[in-house]
Amino acid sequence: MEDELKEINGLKPKVWLEDGEEREVSSQSSNSVYKVKRTFDHYYCTCPAWRNQGGVPVNARSCKHLKSLLGDKYEDARVMMKNPDGPPPKGAKATKSKAAPKSKAAAKTPSKRKKKGEEEEEEEEEEVKPATRGRKAAPAKRKRTAHDEAEDAIDEDDEEEDVKPPPSKRGRKAAAPVSTKSKGKNVKKEEEEDDEEDENEEDDEEEEPAKGKSVPALLLANKWDLETGPDPAGWWISEKLDGIRTFYDGSRFISRLGNPFTPPQWFLDKLPIDVTLDGELFGGRGEFQSTVSVVKTVNSPHWKNITFQIFDIPSRETEPFEDRYDFLQKTFGQGGTHASEQIVVVQQEIAKSREHVLSKLKEVEALGGEGLMLRKAGSKYEGHRSGTLLKIKTFYDAEAIVTGYVAGKGRLKGSTGGLKCKMASGKTFNVGSGLSDKQRNKPPAIGTIIVYRFQELTRDKVPRFPTFVGVAADKTEPKDAEIPSTRVAGTSANS
Repeated sequence: MEDELKEINGLKPKVWLEDGEEREVSSQSSNSVYKVKRTFDHYYCTCPAWRNQGGVPVNARSCKHLKSLLGDKYEDARVMMKNPDGPPPKGAKATKSKAAPKSKAAAKTPSKRKKKGEEEEEEEEEEVKPATRGRKAAPAKRKRTAHDEAEDAIDEDDEEEDVKPPPSKRGRKAAAPVSTKSKGKNVKKEEEEDDEEDENEEDDEEEEPAKGKSVPALLLANKWDLETGPDPAGWWISEKLDGIRTFYDGSRFISRLGNPFTPPQWFLDKLPIDVTLDGELFGGRGEFQSTVSVVKTVNSPHWKNITFQIFDIPSRETEPFEDRYDFLQKTFGQGGTHASEQIVVVQQEIAKSREHVLSKLKEVEALGGEGLMLRKAGSKYEGHRSGTLLKIKTFYDAEAIVTGYVAGKGRLKGSTGGLKCKMASGKTFNVGSGLSDKQRNKPPAIGTIIVYRFQELTRDKVPRFPTFVGVAADKTEPKDAEIPSTRVAGTSANS
């Protein structure tokens, strides 16, 4: 299939980027260097001007760095192709954030700061909150540095975009969702604790609850210890997918924190309206970053590469799991009433022993899978964290040197939000999870070697979801972990 970005209306880019390729572009107004990266039909830039375009489709955003690299005329043509209802951005000026200024002095002297070429660098350190144009609030983001944006490059900028779900064309009343709960202080605290316990429960490391929304009461898993966990014999085993946790309420897809996804209508039409479903939007093993890019982009043509992997049906919460699973198979399985390539029931098998589970874990991880899930036989669907559902993942330990600190926000304001670290390879990243309140108030000194734990590397070879373990008192130099190629995001077992 011809690449649509190679030539647009007879115009070719000054610099051609393959899918996944990135380039550095220097800012003429400051000493900053930003990274431009292509993913699918998107061009991303780590500059704040690109990120601050709330309401603009992600694949139609542009900035002066993209124009400098690709060419003004080509960029205008690309933006017009991706967003024909709106004009191409003029001068690539950022939509100003409505966030309060850091201080009254800073609010009074923006022009002075701009003359010094510091405006972009100041904005780089601020949390971006896109304009909502009267729609429901988009998920907020944690503070990200320019390096975070460049190294993860992905797709997480999609999460800033303010989108609303496409209207249902079915004209029938959707099934009532399983019971929901408002995000009060206790629930918020539970989510924060869960972020530290399970960094890869969909994209919760970036997403926060949408204000004013209810969240689906989903069944959440506890961890199963590989050595001391309960005997799994008789439990159901399934693969822990590297996708995005999704609740279908009978008419739309929403995240576990209540934020809407934007699938095309043809995708939703494959689902019945008289049920609620719990599953994951999945783009394949090791394709988490690409999956995020697709499902958070309005009208992305790449939804054809996404499947909705269903592992439970909350609207039948009182039935034992075996009955719920049987219903899912009859509805979405081979020969089912709603069988489709895009809708898949997650495969389950009975665990014979601990050794069987460990062997299965090794098999799945060798294929590039994330881990396993264990579900207790005969269990009902509970809309909270439960011991009837357990997760199993293998992690790697490595060392890094502390180079600085990330300021805390929210309940962590005034303390350390994370540690800036450098790997033995020279790659830099931030570690936020795993730090106790005491460690946040008195973090390891700059130059200290720390031990961190992670599950895999991103495409750019930095730890994904790193967790602080402790200080390596006996180390003078950091050491990177040796991991198989299948634990690098975007790399399949067949690569």
